[in-house]
Amino acid sequence: MGKLIGIDVYSALHSPRGMGVYTINLLKELAKIDKENTFILYGDIDDFNNVLPIQENFIYKKLNANGLFHYEQFVLPQECKKDNISILHSPANTSPFFLDKNIKRIITQHDLIFLKKEIPLPYNKRQLLGRVYYAMCAILNLPKSQFIFTVSEFSKKDIIKTFNINENKVIVTPNGHEHFTTQSYTGKPALKSKYLIYENYYFTIGGDAPSKNSEILLKIFVKNPDMNLIFVGVKNLNSSYLYNKYKHYKNIKFLPYIEQKDLVGLYINAKAFIFPSIYEGFGIPLLEAMKCNCPILCSNSSCLPEVARDAALYFNPQNPNDILDKVKKIEALNVKKNLLKKAFLQLQRYSWKSCAQKVYNGYNNVSYSKF
Repeated sequence: MGKLIGIDVYSALHSPRGMGVYTINLLKELAKIDKENTFILYGDIDDFNNVLPIQENFIYKKLNANGLFHYEQFVLPQECKKDNISILHSPANTSPFFLDKNIKRIITQHDLIFLKKEIPLPYNKRQLLGRVYYAMCAILNLPKSQFIFTVSEFSKKDIIKTFNINENKVIVTPNGHEHFTTQSYTGKPALKSKYLIYENYYFTIGGDAPSKNSEILLKIFVKNPDMNLIFVGVKNLNSSYLYNKYKHYKNIKFLPYIEQKDLVGLYINAKAFIFPSIYEGFGIPLLEAMKCNCPILCSNSSCLPEVARDAALYFNPQNPNDILDKVKKIEALNVKKNLLKKAFLQLQRYSWKSCAQKVYNGYNNVSYSKF
């Protein structure tokens, strides 16, 4: 007889990237391999984009709540107790502070970025409050978890060191890439018509969060007006600190979240993808660039060398001269060819099926784990 497992799908319903992508694709693959356990999926809005599995052993339960904190800290734990679930899996870093003692807690902790003193505080109040909330959840909940899933060996080591947690409790479940299909994409003429993009450009995905280190890249392009940069990923342009500071430069174009076929087209037509992050738990855009045959220029920090290995050209993210030097170096045809060959091989290491299988094994081992 299978277990009754609750999964918090808030991130799947609210976020089109990052942890939302992890949750959506984990559920999709779990539905294929797990016919024994019964899952109650908890969220606070309708599944407008049809991202949740429709299957007999997957039940979606919409909860009435006023925002993430109310949903996660008050409504969700009450429903979990009422439903008498045996496990609650929180796949997006945060989980209830107080959970019924009979419910086993599992968390997917993607990273510990919010605990890093070397990373500057966010520009806006909402991001700052989010950072505090993430920190509280990690400090209060990780030591109480039966298992902790994470997305890279780098994050596993960070979690173990920070919280002095038994290494057997932390299981690496790397992200996959199958969700990012490249068969259908927007061609360059259509992209130029739709977004007025440049004929030749470099491409980056980032945001206002200081950990993304986007501003150092923007400053480089300001000083080099003969090079063009397309910057994707700022959710709300008008409220963005970076957009309002750099929007007047003709060689820098900002785009908000865009549909996948447009994103694929931008990767395919770019001279290179530049990823200057100071800290990442994984870095899904690296897999996206590999899949689109787009050469990668990447920061040498945190988990990024682990994820891309020899499929990227690395730079010191704190050194503008090094970044610019590597941008110029990647122009060489033989460098690009070598990177793309390595990227094809590196991509084979990752799949959502493998991720889901490790999670499935974790669920089934909960009863027998002793730490």
